[in-house]
Amino acid sequence: MASINRLKRELLFKVVFYGPGLGGKTTTLKYVHAASKPENRGNLVSLATDTDRTLYFDYLPVRLLKLGDVAVKLLLYTVPGQVYYAATRKLVLSGADGIVFVADTQAARIDSDLESLDDLNTNLAEQGSKLSAVPHVFQWNKRDLPDVVPLDELDRRLNLFAAPSIATVATTGQGVFDVLDRITHLVVDAYRAELPISGKRDGVPLFLDAEEVGLADAIRDLADSRPAQAPSSARRGPVAPNASAAPASPGAPAEATTSGAATPDMSTPAPAGAPTLGAGFSLTDLWPSADRDGARRAEQALAGRDPAGAVTASEDLLSRVLAAGSILLGGQTHPRDPALVVTLLGVDGTRYLAFRGVARAARARRTPTMREALECYLFAVEARRALDRTVKP
Repeated sequence: MASINRLKRELLFKVVFYGPGLGGKTTTLKYVHAASKPENRGNLVSLATDTDRTLYFDYLPVRLLKLGDVAVKLLLYTVPGQVYYAATRKLVLSGADGIVFVADTQAARIDSDLESLDDLNTNLAEQGSKLSAVPHVFQWNKRDLPDVVPLDELDRRLNLFAAPSIATVATTGQGVFDVLDRITHLVVDAYRAELPISGKRDGVPLFLDAEEVGLADAIRDLADSRPAQAPSSARRGPVAPNASAAPASPGAPAEATTSGAATPDMSTPAPAGAPTLGAGFSLTDLWPSADRDGARRAEQALAGRDPAGAVTASEDLLSRVLAAGSILLGGQTHPRDPALVVTLLGVDGTRYLAFRGVARAARARRTPTMREALECYLFAVEARRALDRTVKP
């Protein structure tokens, strides 16, 4: 269900563009960004590899309209289509209010489309959901190319739940805003169906009908009156118009966060003679003054061999880092998708998942090992340093 940022008075809908690699997902978001009025769009954050393929994901916040003093916004994400980025796709898909499946409709790519659709269904099942229960639209892309599959065959083979489907040419923008219109109406209708008959949610007034609030007009009004330069599909190198967006951490290999490898074992006891933090060594100077007391608590717990206390203090430190990172990247103080903030900061997502596992176990009264506690604190420090590099490149 849509989330609410009470501080900014925003109603947020998360839409994920899913599909095979090089199918047109990133090009679609680039067109929406280029064609939208500056006051309606946020910064497009695109993290890419040197080989011109999306590494993590693209992210674009789009402001639709205001209902009283509440802004309605779309948070648009794409996932990397390449098979070896399975872990990233799972993270980005989490919490999606709607899905746009971008299919490459060339006959030679139909098998890739089917594989990507199977991957989508698998990931939804792991999250306890299924495609038939999620608002979704099929975007039949690259209709300007020769040897494309007929639309009725695409619907027959891919669109198993008779969802809306729209033919597009993302490089020129043909049909792109029609896709955005359809998926927005679907997520709003689904949101409305889950609402109580009257009242407010978290202090934010709720609307009941997309047509009454002029949603279609708002989407049509997104596009600037000036013709936008279509994004070139050939220009797919690293793009980060957002000055606050951080590149991937230069010290870590790209595959570390996205290969889907097993979470590293953080439960092994520290070997005899392993160094611990003590009075003669401290990392508190790496933290801003407001967080140094928390850093001292973590280090004192480590020095006193109190791993549970160290993990608790480290979790508090990391929460503050993610809140600051979310605000910096245009989000809210309590990020809905903290794993995505971690990825945007260029920090190892696999280690973050391991951190969360240790923290959950500690809250469930399972005492962590000293090695786990040390790893948690060091990860919090690494996240802080990544945030610092984003603020002061």
